[in-house]
Amino acid sequence: MKRLVMLGLVLATAAVAYAAAGERLGLDALLKRFRSSQRLPALRSAQLPFRYPVRLWRNAVEGEVLLRIHITEAGTVDSVELERSCGHAELDSIALRGATRLTYYPALHGEEAVAVWAVLPVRFQRHAAATAGEDRER
Repeated sequence: MKRLVMLGLVLATAAVAYAAAGERLGLDALLKRFRSSQRLPALRSAQLPFRYPVRLWRNAVEGEVLLRIHITEAGTVDSVELERSCGHAELDSIALRGATRLTYYPALHGEEAVAVWAVLPVRFQRHAAATAGEDRER
């Protein structure tokens, strides 16, 4: 019985956190706009333009940058805003520059490509970089 109560509390807490994050980031409005006849944008390539500098990696500088990006009807990113800094200016800059080089399959409203704003988290983590290969700038 105690396990069921604990599980219920954990699920309720997660649901409240998800709802609060969605409201804060405007995800609810975005999801309402895109229904079954619509498609959200999708990355064209698995290759990401964010390079973790070796110096920062070695010094265990980590963080997550949260960006707002505007994806055009053509699937290019034409505007990037810093929603939340990771606390390290160099990582913020790498995320901002890299986001402009991303390309997407554009969002669709019916058969028509539409421009949208999206939230993009960019994580710089030592363990993720180590397992992803030696793809860091020197």
